[in-house]
Amino acid sequence: MAQSRLAKGSRSATSGTIGKTTRITGRIVGEGDLTVEGRIEGDVRIRGDLTLEGGAVIVGDVIEAHGARIDGQVEASVNATGPVHLGPAARVRGDLKGSGISIDDGADFAGRIDCDFELPAELGGSPKRGR
Repeated sequence: MAQSRLAKGSRSATSGTIGKTTRITGRIVGEGDLTVEGRIEGDVRIRGDLTLEGGAVIVGDVIEAHGARIDGQVEASVNATGPVHLGPAARVRGDLKGSGISIDDGADFAGRIDCDFELPAELGGSPKRGR
């Protein structure tokens, strides 16, 4: 079974962390994974996965990443090529785009979702083939 790149607690050799007491104003660009525990005021564009811990904040126009796991506060559009997951403590104001979107109970989200998926037949989707 393949393991998600967003496995909690996993770190790659190209990962970085912005600590709880760190506040960054400006644009962040990088190749690897990024964990944010502090505050960023500006855009984030990385090729790896973004993890936003509880209590962390990103305020900007756009976040671009492979995947995103959000447990903190975001005021920006999130554009991912992989999955986007909002944890129960997430507070997100902005649009979400990803290969898959999951929102846990308790998360606070206001925005649009852009994701390819099939609706169940009872919601107007196509009936599954082979039935």
